[in-house]
Amino acid sequence: MRSARLVAVALLLALGFTWGILRLLNNQFSAGDFYPEYSSLRSDPKGAKLLFDSLSRLPGLAVTRNYLPIEYLPGQTAVLFLALNLGSLDHDSLQQIESLARRGDRLVIAMASVDEEPPANQTGSSKEKSPLEKEWKVRLVIDRSPSPAHHQSFSAPSDWTIQERTGSQILAIERPFDKGSVLLLAESGDFNNESTIAADRLDRVSQAIGSYQKVAFDESHFGIAESGSVMQLMRRFRLMGLAFGLVIVGALVLWKNTSAFPPPTVSRGPEQYTGRTSFEGLVTLLERHVRPKDVIPACWNEWLKANRREVPPQRAAQAARIAAGAAQRPIEAMREIDAALSRPSAGHPKGAL
Repeated sequence: MRSARLVAVALLLALGFTWGILRLLNNQFSAGDFYPEYSSLRSDPKGAKLLFDSLSRLPGLAVTRNYLPIEYLPGQTAVLFLALNLGSLDHDSLQQIESLARRGDRLVIAMASVDEEPPANQTGSSKEKSPLEKEWKVRLVIDRSPSPAHHQSFSAPSDWTIQERTGSQILAIERPFDKGSVLLLAESGDFNNESTIAADRLDRVSQAIGSYQKVAFDESHFGIAESGSVMQLMRRFRLMGLAFGLVIVGALVLWKNTSAFPPPTVSRGPEQYTGRTSFEGLVTLLERHVRPKDVIPACWNEWLKANRREVPPQRAAQAARIAAGAAQRPIEAMREIDAALSRPSAGHPKGAL
């Protein structure tokens, strides 16, 4: 009894600990603190979940999240790359972006804020140029002075169309590539939850998406990719409550197997009955009610009741005389009766005892 109580206490403590861990994980994932800034999975002011949910409710607009490499994106889609680092725009990624734009996609690239001191290739003080400047002739300018309203802007590009500017600062530029286009934004602040609540930059968001009916928020550049693990599927389909229920069921099964409640009752073993076969029962019945010397006459009388019409009177009388004298030799008498009844006779079928 004492061991059962200890097991029950241990199970309760384990259940409480598991519930606390799952509750903490649920709160963290609900707030989105685990995800990078400007991720569409993050619901605090630094995320973009509110914009994702708002666009998803609009009729005629299909909004998804992309966790795969960008070459697997469907066609005719407006793809949002929010808070994209300048260093991630290398030669290969620029080629992939151009390829998607040429097939008909619209790539919206909003740059991430540069918190640290910018490299020389961003300010133009070095001869080394970034891939963005080499291939697209676009240079990101960083202004650290406290006076400007925007600390990041673009230099005046030759092949790009200016979509938005504040004074001398160029904030948004666009360039067509065959069937699609690429839109570059110097900052990503227009897409976060705080800006969506204020609703002061929704016209910029609408202009960025354009007339496309499919919108994809890219999460792969944040390092959020489809892993195919069980935990990933549970988070995706919100099965944390089911997991907690399975833990409770497992704990109850373990408790049931370790402690007996109610106490088991002493059960008797199955009763076994031994008896004789049907043939032995028939023999016993005959021995009790028929004397040995009367066995053949009794068998003859029973057979004759059902076959009297088929036996000629002469043979019936002969068989009766044999049965009457069969007290000391029953086997021989039975054979003689069978022989007497089996001889063929005109007009009568064969009979047998």
